[in-house]
Amino acid sequence: MRFLLTIIMVIAFAAAGTTAPMAPQPELDIEGLVAIIEWVPEVTEKGVWGMSGSLGGDRTFPAHYEVELVDCNVTLAEGEIEPDPDFMPGIKLGKQEKYSVTLNHPADDGFLKRGMRIKVLGYNVSGDEGGVWTKYRKIETEVAPDCPCMQHAEPAASSTLPIASPSTDLPADFSTDQ
Repeated sequence: MRFLLTIIMVIAFAAAGTTAPMAPQPELDIEGLVAIIEWVPEVTEKGVWGMSGSLGGDRTFPAHYEVELVDCNVTLAEGEIEPDPDFMPGIKLGKQEKYSVTLNHPADDGFLKRGMRIKVLGYNVSGDEGGVWTKYRKIETEVAPDCPCMQHAEPAASSTLPIASPSTDLPADFSTDQ
């Protein structure tokens, strides 16, 4: 009997430990170029009977963009304290090759486009066994150029003379035979 009670208590403690919410995450400022973008409509999921937290009740996940950024820079938002790396090993700050974010947005209205440079201010992730939620304070956008050639600056005025083109600037009677 004592053995059975011990097993029940171990299972109860293990189940209670796995239903805890995520540890608080610091707010981040994330800047990068939109490489992949997918809009996902709002979804409602039924709760699971007998479960605690948000999994135990019906929940709605808002419409959002799933965005993969490249050429990124991730920093702590103003006023945030840098977390202990042992406590939050998943948070990487600084320059990064790519970074994925979920940005709530009510409609697939072209607000974000591939090739656009964005800065997400105050990005935060939270959740529990029922799901993950994200929020942000503001998104700053830089319009995507129409073609790759528009990404480069116009050439500056040069003080050197233009180089002649052999096909158009040679005299008609020019000959290499002498």
